[in-house]
Amino acid sequence: MTILAAADLLAQSSDDAIIDESLNVSDWIQAGIIVAATIVVAVVVARLVRRVLTHVVGPGFAAIVTARLAAYLIFLIGLFYALTSLGVQVGPLIGAIGLGGLVLALALQKLVENFFSGLILQARRPFRVGDTVLLGDHLGIATDIDSRTTVLRGLDGSTVRVPNSEVAAGPIINLTNEPLRRSELEVGVAYDTNLQAATECLTEALGQVERVSVEPPAQALLTRFGSSSIDFTLYYWHDSDVPTELATRHDVILSVHQSFAAAGITIAFPQVVVWSGHNEDDQPYLGRADIITASPGPGNQPAVPPALVRQLSRWRVRSGILRRFNPGD
Repeated sequence: MTILAAADLLAQSSDDAIIDESLNVSDWIQAGIIVAATIVVAVVVARLVRRVLTHVVGPGFAAIVTARLAAYLIFLIGLFYALTSLGVQVGPLIGAIGLGGLVLALALQKLVENFFSGLILQARRPFRVGDTVLLGDHLGIATDIDSRTTVLRGLDGSTVRVPNSEVAAGPIINLTNEPLRRSELEVGVAYDTNLQAATECLTEALGQVERVSVEPPAQALLTRFGSSSIDFTLYYWHDSDVPTELATRHDVILSVHQSFAAAGITIAFPQVVVWSGHNEDDQPYLGRADIITASPGPGNQPAVPPALVRQLSRWRVRSGILRRFNPGD
């Protein structure tokens, strides 16, 4: 029904939007010049707005979107002015465009969702251009945001475009929002290791890595008894960018390995006991199979050996004292 109503309104507007038949070539040229000049002005204004906002609020998506909206608005104004110069009745045309825009919005719901999600990202500003962010499973440096996608430059040089609706609805991890970031590294030592000496050795190893920040200080803490080792967790701070994180982890692993080797401390590894399939005790039941009895249970009480019954019949209880029973008593 909505589509039929839009079609009727568009038909009415086409009848009302009368173009003067007396228009000549110069009128069409004039309208074309207006549209071309409008495009040039829109581009210039967009660049100026983006440059001003970049100086005021810093480089970010707010400047990009504001500049583009300003360019779109100027282009629409110039387009309507050009149509008016041709004698087109703009009022009915605007109404038809408005209803047609509603129909298109329903048909292009996903695109509209991405557009408004982009505006929400501009308002919240969870990250800026140049930040390293983790958006779902995508890790990269934010380079741009348009009406549909957020553009990332992957650490391997690839370009990733993530729909704005997914970015706004999912978790956003900004890795470079702060100058420093903490990383962790687990190290396991053998169970017979002097843990105090191992702690001092790890602390010294962390202090020898230049990329590890002095403040906050690095720590080596015992965390658990593992299946094959006693585990330490190393906590250390470094510059927040990913290349520095990877380089720092490399240096820490190298320093820990060298320090443990110099101190004679063994880095534990999973151990497996191999069974040959031969028991040391060849006859665990002494070669007898008649000693197995039924387990106690309802209706399955163990039988008392007759010898034990005869032995117990020789005893009786008198005045609460258990004593030997003699037939002559």
